[in-house]
Amino acid sequence: MSNTSKGPASKGSKLMMQMAASPLQKHIIDKKIGEELLWLSPIAQNDYEEYQLSEDEVINFLGLNTGKADFKFWPSRQPQWDGIAVGKDTATLYLIEAKSHLKETITDCSATSDDSKKLISNTIQDIAKTIYNVNDVKTIKNHWMKDNYQLANRLVFLQKMKELSSKAQFYENVKLILLNFVNDPTWDEKERVTDVKDWKDHYNSIFDSMGISRDAVEKEGLVEIEYSAPYIY
Repeated sequence: MSNTSKGPASKGSKLMMQMAASPLQKHIIDKKIGEELLWLSPIAQNDYEEYQLSEDEVINFLGLNTGKADFKFWPSRQPQWDGIAVGKDTATLYLIEAKSHLKETITDCSATSDDSKKLISNTIQDIAKTIYNVNDVKTIKNHWMKDNYQLANRLVFLQKMKELSSKAQFYENVKLILLNFVNDPTWDEKERVTDVKDWKDHYNSIFDSMGISRDAVEKEGLVEIEYSAPYIY
């Protein structure tokens, strides 16, 4: 089963995310975030599907009036999100990126067509330069488009969904949650992240390589949460 397929997961961050969003466990995230979350995904009612933000299910969930036309900044194939929820009290949209192994953060842009690559590159450069004051071309090429591409595109969608909030009926603010699982039992003991500090240090290194500071990304709405891996029944 691929990491973006439907259905119950059997291991890794996909399983951890499904369990964390389940009725038996979701109170833990609620407490960490500070409000009750209303989940669109990944939940059993939707066969644990992970959505792109331009899909009808998400557009309807968020009440985006103009629909897919708002996503012209990216190719039609978008990132699929590990978790999507809205805060019951604050109408905050929570975009959740779950990880249970340090190597899961290492990614590269996989777009194949020249048009898609150009559109992605232009959008990422725009966010890197205008929001985070990253003007070094090599840094953007090597660390936003390559090694840390996944985090880079998540920062793009964080910003774009903030811009779209004025057109939405059901959310007002946006947070990007890096949900980092500690002691995932589905990984071999030698490969598990066993210390919260390992996640902090890991992301500090990623931020440094991208030419951005933790303060800057947190100011824009990034929240990093460490989470003891749920018990497997």
